[in-house]
Amino acid sequence: MAGKERVRAPLGNVVIVADGQRVRELHLRHGRTSGRASGALADDLRRYFAGERVDFRRYEVDLAPCTAFERTVYEATRKIPYGETRTYGEIAVAIGRPGAARAVGQALGKNPACIVIPCHRVVASIGLGGFTGGLAWKEALLRLEGLSV
Repeated sequence: MAGKERVRAPLGNVVIVADGQRVRELHLRHGRTSGRASGALADDLRRYFAGERVDFRRYEVDLAPCTAFERTVYEATRKIPYGETRTYGEIAVAIGRPGAARAVGQALGKNPACIVIPCHRVVASIGLGGFTGGLAWKEALLRLEGLSV
């Protein structure tokens, strides 16, 4: 797959921007999708939205435009298993920056490839926290993975 494609999702669609096997961007959008995306990532996203467990860690994400801190946050976030959550503070501790929970949240707000980098699995210690795609998406993704929100 090369270029931009869209995959139908529960609340709209997922826009995939890839160059060969490398994911450059993956964003959630509201609204209808036209056409049918092809390729392994599109197929895996369809399976994921159908309720299957999919391991997206096999996809390489282009993190070259990101800071070293952001890359570290994204790598830690990719390790969160399907159906589990971590808090921003737990991610901060996991990367050796225990006082950086807010900075972790800011980095996740710039996540270039949601779902592949499962930032929806990172929550606040007192609730859901934020989500670039909107809280409706975050709630839907967590429910899809069997978590109550």
